[in-house]
Amino acid sequence: MKNSSFWRIATAALAVGSIIYTTVSSNRSRQESKERKESEQGGLAYEYDVPEEYERVFEKNMIVPDGWTFGVVWSTIYSGLTAMMVHQALPSQEHNPRYQKALPWWWTSWALNAIFGRFFSQNDPRSIVISDLTTKFNLPAALALHQSLEIGKTDVPSPEKYLRIPVSLYAGWLTAATVVGTPNTILTLNAWKPDEERDEPVAAGILAATAGAGYLIARRLNDPWYMVPFVAGFTGIATRDWQKQPVVGWTAAILAAAYAGLLTYWLPQGKFHEYDNGVIYDAEAEVLAGPVETKEPYQAQIARERMKPIEAEGLD
Repeated sequence: MKNSSFWRIATAALAVGSIIYTTVSSNRSRQESKERKESEQGGLAYEYDVPEEYERVFEKNMIVPDGWTFGVVWSTIYSGLTAMMVHQALPSQEHNPRYQKALPWWWTSWALNAIFGRFFSQNDPRSIVISDLTTKFNLPAALALHQSLEIGKTDVPSPEKYLRIPVSLYAGWLTAATVVGTPNTILTLNAWKPDEERDEPVAAGILAATAGAGYLIARRLNDPWYMVPFVAGFTGIATRDWQKQPVVGWTAAILAAAYAGLLTYWLPQGKFHEYDNGVIYDAEAEVLAGPVETKEPYQAQIARERMKPIEAEGLD
């Protein structure tokens, strides 16, 4: 996909449209849920302002975080990704190779985000399965975005350096959501009969395995920010299950504390190990310098320019 101004602006427009559509759909379903609860007399009080079918399956799923978690995480991710979409659409970023590689993955991810918003607001069992599958399809797209933007591989100038962080959060949260959504689908399809005595240690084991996998993936991506959403997820599960399912609640609390401790050390460093390629490419500086005649890769051009003074000194 060509990195022209049209496509970059269109990508930003798609992002804003996808976020607005998902937010409006979610707000509408929450309002309907609130009105339904207010009209019920002696009905079961649920913890989530979501369609009734989702409420029922969430009550059975021990690893669904508390309701506040979703609002905090998604508002943070959406705000950060919106800022990045504006930045990638600026004229100064026309020659940014990372944004060019990311364009098709942005389109894929934002389209899937809108599909998720559509089905997450519907009150039927089929929508639960479809929204879970949509999340699972969106995870590879988010990881491809992560790789396209060279997060954990290359240092970049500000503000891109900080605008990449929401992409890390996005990939991390979708990973956690993929784990959480799987029991929703299994329970919706009646493929698993709930048994609290049996399910509590199973859920605790799933959380421990998720924490181990999250840390290993973060190390592989060389990106500590990927781990941050797991802290929110584990904390949300702990606050929800602290009294109802103590084994799950305590496990989640311990994992949240362990992740927080790891992040206290790794986040200030911004990476687990040094980048293989430490060259900084500044797209805005290239625009100001004017067009380049050669078709050499951008970083090769920069390296060659830096070598000129050394070569000249050797000739003298």
